[in-house]
Amino acid sequence: MEDPANGASRVPLYLFVAGDNPSSLAAYGNIRLALEMFEAGDFALEVINVKEFPDRALDNRVFVTPTLLAPSFSRRLIGDLSKWIHVRDFLRSLPRR
Repeated sequence: MEDPANGASRVPLYLFVAGDNPSSLAAYGNIRLALEMFEAGDFALEVINVKEFPDRALDNRVFVTPTLLAPSFSRRLIGDLSKWIHVRDFLRSLPRR
């Protein structure tokens, strides 16, 4: 993905959620906070509600929500993203611009 502000490439991240259930809301809040802490400008987050877009989940082989997916690198993190060390390690494992 291109960042229109500076033309640099950003790593796409997809957060697959199931509506507004508690674990989905927690995962969204946790990844937003993590991205603020870990240079959010390097990542482009898209939240995908599998209730509205089930085909996107199937296309990406997501069968459990919430799931954070870095599709370009076939990396995924499952759960409410409350274990900060796992989120940090996940984000750090992805190449940056």
